[in-house]
Amino acid sequence: MPKIDQFSRRTLLRALGLGSAVLPMLAVEREARSQVPAAKAALIIAWTNGWMSQTTATGWPAPGTSWTFKPFQAALEPHKADLLLLDNMNYRFVRDSTSPENTGHACFPGMLTGELFKAPGTSTSSTVAGGPSIDQYIGSSLVKAGYPGLPSLNLGVFVKSTGRLSWRAAGDAVVPATDPYKVFTQVFGGATPAPAGGMPDPAVTRARDMKKSILDNVIADLNRFSARVGSEDKAKIEAHLQSIRALETDLDRQMVTPTGKPPVLPAGVNTASTDAFEATTKMMIDISVAALAADATRVVVVQLGDQGDANVIFTTLGFKAAGKGDNTGDDNGFHNIAHANGADKDKVDAWFQTQLAYAISGMKTAGLLDRGVLLAMNSMRHGMHEFNNVPALLAGNAGGYFKTGRSLELPDNTPNNGILIALANALGVPTQSFGHAAYGGELSVLRG
Repeated sequence: MPKIDQFSRRTLLRALGLGSAVLPMLAVEREARSQVPAAKAALIIAWTNGWMSQTTATGWPAPGTSWTFKPFQAALEPHKADLLLLDNMNYRFVRDSTSPENTGHACFPGMLTGELFKAPGTSTSSTVAGGPSIDQYIGSSLVKAGYPGLPSLNLGVFVKSTGRLSWRAAGDAVVPATDPYKVFTQVFGGATPAPAGGMPDPAVTRARDMKKSILDNVIADLNRFSARVGSEDKAKIEAHLQSIRALETDLDRQMVTPTGKPPVLPAGVNTASTDAFEATTKMMIDISVAALAADATRVVVVQLGDQGDANVIFTTLGFKAAGKGDNTGDDNGFHNIAHANGADKDKVDAWFQTQLAYAISGMKTAGLLDRGVLLAMNSMRHGMHEFNNVPALLAGNAGGYFKTGRSLELPDNTPNNGILIALANALGVPTQSFGHAAYGGELSVLRG
């Protein structure tokens, strides 16, 4: 979004007493309201550096209904009946866009948008997406249809790069929240039950009204300022006003009070450190499942690392920081492990599969697999930069929309758009086209 120095989004958030990381979650200011019926929900988990290595110990399951997992995916074995495995997806937008590099590290801005890049940037950390991501599209559509909760919850673990996965619109990136303690407070800590008689808590109302008053004053100031500037600056001010009006809409939204048991987070975890990557991942998954189960939101994106993971050190797997040996980060960082493409990568890949199994188990326990779906995506097949023939995984049938218990090999050159469109339709947002229109419609084979 264009930014005017005197009235930047960050300045506005500071005036409201909030941090920039919680911008996607300002809608969490809410009053108690009666619980709506359980609805469909989606959890998207994404990471980089490939699903697997090129060693003989790995490989994607063969097509069919009675496949055998390689050891690195053993954790998924108990969930076979709930899985829909996809092979041979192609991130065509990288090839068809002007890109800073034609590698899997450039995929993040298109994985969930399915759109050509708006601008390549100077590196994969500055590439600009050409449209909204599916999480924002689904969430905003549900809100427009009357859903009172958060449009989406966008979370990240040790995200150090500015290469973004989620986008509100072309050029308007969503910055993931990376502190699970703050996310917990936003989603669960502020859920104040209504007092007897069903009236909203006066303290909640006062806090909301105070923030709205600040926003109203900012809008008035910007309108006065707009009358004194040229047409180019007017356009920038109007874009900023639209963003502020959206904040007011968020504050007005009376979100459903989360119900059910919030997750118990371990105390004192340094979630900003790579040493806590594994612990923070578990915390974010726990929050995601609980938020979906409580209908606090219906779409969650968890980004495990950034588009390179150059300095992610998996300490619980026995790796220790070795120091920066070249321009790709720590010698024992995940990026270099992926390029080595050997037994160490197999160990890390098995850990990622275990996280998927943990999320699936949590969703199953919460009753989310029958009414929801988990979508797992990676920006590569192996750790060698390729963005063709990439697998994806779905778990859960979203109320019978997806036919699980299958492993499918997709036709050559199948773009990711068909999966994104199917996700929107499964969650009750009728969609025929999403992202780059030339890439086609829904991948109907997902329905059986």
